[in-house]
Amino acid sequence: MKTKRISSKQLIALVLILIGAVSSIFGITGLTKSSSKDPYESRNGIVMVYATVYDNEGNSEAGMGTGWAIGTPGQPIQYIVTNGHVVNKAYTYPRYDSSLYGGEIDVFFSAAENDYVKAKVVYFSPQEEKDIAILQLPSPTDKRTALTLRDSGDIKIGDTAYALGYPGNSSQRQDFATYDIDDITITRGIISKRTTTSFSTYEAFQMDVSIAPGNSGGPLVDENGNVIGINVAGAIDPNTGLSLGMNYAIIINELTKILDVERIPYTLSGSGFSLFHGPGSAVLLLPGILLIAAGTFFFWKERKAAASVTNSRSGLGDGLANGAASGLNGNPVHSGAAGSSSAHAILRGMTGYYAGQSFDLLKGKVTIGRDPAFCNIVYEKSTPGISSRHCQLSYNPGEGCFVLTDLGSSYGTFLGNGKKLAPNVSEKLYAGDTFFLCDPSNRFLVAEE
Repeated sequence: MKTKRISSKQLIALVLILIGAVSSIFGITGLTKSSSKDPYESRNGIVMVYATVYDNEGNSEAGMGTGWAIGTPGQPIQYIVTNGHVVNKAYTYPRYDSSLYGGEIDVFFSAAENDYVKAKVVYFSPQEEKDIAILQLPSPTDKRTALTLRDSGDIKIGDTAYALGYPGNSSQRQDFATYDIDDITITRGIISKRTTTSFSTYEAFQMDVSIAPGNSGGPLVDENGNVIGINVAGAIDPNTGLSLGMNYAIIINELTKILDVERIPYTLSGSGFSLFHGPGSAVLLLPGILLIAAGTFFFWKERKAAASVTNSRSGLGDGLANGAASGLNGNPVHSGAAGSSSAHAILRGMTGYYAGQSFDLLKGKVTIGRDPAFCNIVYEKSTPGISSRHCQLSYNPGEGCFVLTDLGSSYGTFLGNGKKLAPNVSEKLYAGDTFFLCDPSNRFLVAEE
């Protein structure tokens, strides 16, 4: 009985796989650690947002709200999320250095220590629309920690949620002159439903978590401290002025769509670990996966080459073996490729409106979007995040691959690994790959059957 020996090339491939596995384990461990918080720890990402408007005589009108940091945990932060209505007047009438009139926005790390910086608005949506504002600090700071976001699709009715923010409302700075991070309130409740409010265009969680004027713009977090929404409003009885017990938080996916378009980095948690979007991505996990893939490929290739040599030396039908490997015309024929007459290119809906439906791609290109005049796969006009002409997919039988192109969509086309496609730049996909439009709720799979 002969024992199969591992060649030196196969041994190198196995070493690559081992190194890749170790790197991936450390990468996943580090990512898990970065997102393992609780609601109380989320206070370290919260700031007070103070917006002031001055008239020509120096008189001022001010209001406050809550904001929170985004970015990569463990690295300095420079962007703050809050509500649009918190900074509305200051944004609408900006104050210039040469003028007494106008508005300005202060981000306070500690009112008690008078520790604050001036911030500028880099994204703004008014209260009747998305009611989201993104502020940029003059320089990165480590005085706050970036909070991790969690996909809204993971949230279920009845889940526990916590609203964090500064208490009360104020029109005079001395009212909160003693506020510090220890004054942040944490209110607990449950998610009642997911709804689109009648007074805006954003999708929101309705909940029994109390929302007061001071914590507007603050984060709504889950039990692990991941941000699942932005505190925005509480329903008030117009006659009594008392709370009706219906409170709302903007779902976090409304924010991530904006961040992707504005190319502002953030950290998204899911499946037990965090995915970093933007600078500071997981430097161990990705190389680990690539090393495993490379090692597996070279091991398989070397093993196949060794098997071919063994067959040749044993005299097992050289002519027949060569003919089968090369095809009748002498060119390689890969198993399952489009060159095979049995290959049938399919696009299959995985989630959302087209879940469970399949489309034949052998007839040419398909265009996906909301415009029926140009698209083969058409979404309803009210579908959020889908552009009129969102993306295009075709099948290349010569290479046995699919070609996906984003057509300049507003909210982007993404590969299954989260990579966002550059507009009008083609990307190759292979059988088994997935992609999604806007967010994972519109996911498709390409396949050969």
